[in-house]
Amino acid sequence: MRPVLGAVVLAVALAGVAAADPSSLDLLLAKTEKVAREVAKIRGLTLKRPIPNEVVDKDELRRRLLVMSAEDKTATETAAEGLSLARWGMIPLSMDYKALLIDLLTEQIAGYYDPDTKKLTISKTAGDDPAWAEMVLAHEIDHGIQDQNFDLKKFEELPASEGDAAAARRALVEGDGIALMIEVMLARTGNSPPWSNPEVADSIEKAMTVPGNGDGLDKAPLAIREAMIFPYRAGLSFVAALRRRQPWTAVDAAFAKPPRSTEQILHPERYLAGDEPVPIEITPPVALRGFGSAHVTVWGELGFSLFLRSHGVDAATATEAAAGWGGDREMTLVKPEDKRPQRAVGVSRSEWDSEADALEAFEAAEKALDHAVTGATIDHVGTRTRWMALDGTVTWIDRRGPSIVMVIGAPAWSAEALATEAWTATTIGKPAIKKPAKKSAK
Repeated sequence: MRPVLGAVVLAVALAGVAAADPSSLDLLLAKTEKVAREVAKIRGLTLKRPIPNEVVDKDELRRRLLVMSAEDKTATETAAEGLSLARWGMIPLSMDYKALLIDLLTEQIAGYYDPDTKKLTISKTAGDDPAWAEMVLAHEIDHGIQDQNFDLKKFEELPASEGDAAAARRALVEGDGIALMIEVMLARTGNSPPWSNPEVADSIEKAMTVPGNGDGLDKAPLAIREAMIFPYRAGLSFVAALRRRQPWTAVDAAFAKPPRSTEQILHPERYLAGDEPVPIEITPPVALRGFGSAHVTVWGELGFSLFLRSHGVDAATATEAAAGWGGDREMTLVKPEDKRPQRAVGVSRSEWDSEADALEAFEAAEKALDHAVTGATIDHVGTRTRWMALDGTVTWIDRRGPSIVMVIGAPAWSAEALATEAWTATTIGKPAIKKPAKKSAK
C-alpha cells in the first residue's frame, strides 16, 4: 500500500513492540522471494517479477510523508478534507488535520508497498516477533502481486469527490491482504481456509479493534480511528464473504468490477446483487452569495454512521440508522477570504432505501445535530428541525419522503432562501436496481 494523505490509509501495524534487531530484518527481507512465491501460490496470481525491498527508520518514513503531503494536489485535498470534517464536527475545529495524519502514519506503519516505485518498504519498528513480521511481509507482498495483476495505481485512482467509493476499493485491497495473510498462516500448519464458516470472519473482525494502549491512534478522533481501521476489518469480512463458497477468482472478479460503496462492503449481498448507490450531485447554492465549493464528497453508509457516532449517538443506533443508506453527496462551502471551518457551511443531500429508513436516519441525525450545535432549537415543525447557534448561524435538517437535506452553519441572512435551494441545487439519478425496504445492520 502507499500511505497517501487524504485517503487515510493504514498499513498493518505493530505499534507498541520493541524495534527489531537489524540482523533480524535482514533475515526477514532475505526471505522475500520465497515468501512471494508462497503468497502467489496461495493467492492464485502470477508473480511476474521480483519485488524490490528496503528498510527505513521512522525519521525517513516521516520525511517521505512530509514530502508527499507537500505535493500540491495532496496538500489541497487534505486541507479540504480536514475543513469538511471540522465543519461537520468529526474532528475539533482547531485540529491540524495534516499534522495528525502524518503523526499517525509515522507511528503506525510497519510496512507498505508503493505502486509508484513498485517497492516494498519495511519500517525498522516492524517488531521483534519473526513469525508475525513475516506475516506483515506476506501482506505487503500480496499488494505487490495485486499490483502486478490489477494495476493498483489505476484501480485506486478516483476523483477526490468520490470518497466513499475510494474507501470501498481500499477495503477490497486490504481485505484481500488480511485474508491472504491468514491463509498463509493456516497453510503453514496444514489447515484449510476457514471462510465457509461465516462466524470465523465475524470473530476476527470483532477482534480487530483499536488496541486501547494509549498510542496516537487510540487518542485520535473517533471518525479518524474508525475510518483508518475500516479497510482491514470490514474488508476482511467482504473478501471472506466472496470466498465463502468460491475460490480466489471471485476476489479477482471484484477487482474487475469494484465495489461502489461502503454499503456494498458492509453488506456483500448488496454487491453481489448489483445494488449501486443513488447518484447525487450538488451545485453551489446561489443563496450563499460569496461562498464557493471547498470540498465535495460522498459520506456513504460508513461516513453517515461516523457522523452520528461523533456526536454522541451510540454505535448500535448509528449502525442501524445508517443501514438504510441509499446514496448521498456533501458539499462544504467557504468564502475565499475566510476559510476557517467555523465560517464554512455544510450542505448534505441523502437518499434512503425507503421512507421508513429515512425517518430512522432523520431521528438519529437530529440528535447528532442537536449535539453539534452550541445554541438552541428555534423550531421543530413536521419533518424539519432548525437550530440557531450562538454565533448567529442556522442549522437544520429537513426530510421529504425518502430524502434528507442537512445544512450546518448557514448565515442567518441566507437561511430562508437556502432552505428551498438546498433541495433544488441537487440532481438525483436512478439506482441501478430497485432497493428493498431495509437491509440488516451489521
